[in-house]
Amino acid sequence: MLNPCPECERPVSDRAAACPGCGFPLAEQRAAQAAAAVMLRDRATRAHVGDVDCTHCDARGFMMLPICDDEEGAFEWCLVCEHSGRVELCRSDRGYFAVDRVHVAAFLAGEHDDGDHHVVFLGADEPAAARYPAPGPRFPGDD
Repeated sequence: MLNPCPECERPVSDRAAACPGCGFPLAEQRAAQAAAAVMLRDRATRAHVGDVDCTHCDARGFMMLPICDDEEGAFEWCLVCEHSGRVELCRSDRGYFAVDRVHVAAFLAGEHDDGDHHVVFLGADEPAAARYPAPGPRFPGDD
């Protein structure tokens, strides 16, 4: 099938990698359009489905700091999961995502995608059950 080149309007085969008239990269444009369509479909099918172990602290709610000199070790609370060991689990046509609690609405609205440090793509398969039976309190000392 022949389609007009977006650059010079010359009829070009839909299988051509580039326009023979002006050299416009048609294959790259088709790939970009296909990727944009996949992303639009992904964003349209996003849903919040529960919670999942925090990928940042490995479900512990804290992270150990490197031992220095004579210290016996120290830790810092995980700010990503707000010390609970869990983050939000979202699903789309592409798969499952671990999303920071405060960024769920933005992720569902399409304002954040995987690759953003607030969102981690977990894969096409549903994640395994949580490591611990219940999340910890969101902040130390909370009941």
